[in-house]
Amino acid sequence: MIYTKLTKLLLILIFIYLYFKDSNSGSLVRRDFLIKRGIYYIIVWFVGITIDFVLPRLIPGSALASIIYSRIGGAGSNYGQNVQQEIQILVQQLGLAQYQQPLYIQYFNYLKEIVTLNFGVSLTEFPVSVSTIITEAAPWTFGIVIPAIVASFFIGNLLGRVAALSRGKISDYAILGLMMFLYTFPVFVTGEILIEVLAIDLHIFPTGGQYNTFQFLKPTMSLPFVWSVIYHAILPTLTLIIFSLAGWIMGMRNNMIPILQEDYMNYYRLMGVSEKMVASKAYRLALLPNFTGFSISLGYSVLGAVAIEYLFNYAGLGYFFNQAITGLDYPLLSGIFFMLVTAMVLSNFVADIIYTIIDPRTSQEETEGV
Repeated sequence: MIYTKLTKLLLILIFIYLYFKDSNSGSLVRRDFLIKRGIYYIIVWFVGITIDFVLPRLIPGSALASIIYSRIGGAGSNYGQNVQQEIQILVQQLGLAQYQQPLYIQYFNYLKEIVTLNFGVSLTEFPVSVSTIITEAAPWTFGIVIPAIVASFFIGNLLGRVAALSRGKISDYAILGLMMFLYTFPVFVTGEILIEVLAIDLHIFPTGGQYNTFQFLKPTMSLPFVWSVIYHAILPTLTLIIFSLAGWIMGMRNNMIPILQEDYMNYYRLMGVSEKMVASKAYRLALLPNFTGFSISLGYSVLGAVAIEYLFNYAGLGYFFNQAITGLDYPLLSGIFFMLVTAMVLSNFVADIIYTIIDPRTSQEETEGV
């Protein structure tokens, strides 16, 4: 599964980083820092997966009752006197018997599922396994999330740079006004506006879906199919870009303005360095914190994709996450939520690793503070 491969890759990178470090004091500080952060994120991850276990069971209604009712019908007319026997067979087939057990036994079974990465079969997509659904849905989600993150990162940082260099001028106020305008709209409202204007009114893009199902019965590797996928992904990706822009603009502006006022920047100016070179150096320094935020934004963008995929009927992780909630599909809900929690924790840990490599003072300051 995709998150298994990501976890293995991260562990390999961490091992290589720690193994090939020098044995000087600075390296030891970084290693101690990463160990402490690793323990912290393990605790956060454990709390997250515990919430993953608890939340579905707090949803009103009974998955067992609703699934059985939908399978055999309200009257059970097709089963006659054998309805109870059929219910028991259905319970065993769907793996619902475990939800009739005490909570502590359910929690123990859930931890075993985490270890084996086997969440059973989906109740709403029976008999398809949860692992199969996640494996097939994840590429669609990351297909819109990753381009959106990259595009919003570069566009937002460039706009933030312009705002910082023109502080107090018309362009600064215009960019800040744009940022505040974008920030006030929830992601689903932005998506609704884009659908209404670009899809329904102007007929430029489709209203939803992953590809043209009238032209293609199933995915292929042909160029027309690839273009259809890209064409259908433009609006969801654009929605996520707009949703993410404000944070990058404000982050770059707030990072860059203090740097431009530092004494060493004034020293460069006194030495005759052009303002363009000063701005370029300040921009590179201001990018450092945003690089760590780049990896963190991956996890948050996947969460943002939950609403976007539901809105655009885009069958990624977010779409099935909504399906699992409305259908009381505990196994599917747990599997997707587990992946989201793991992605969030890993992205934050990767951000810490990147930042300690870029700026070793971070690990030293935190270690000394402890």
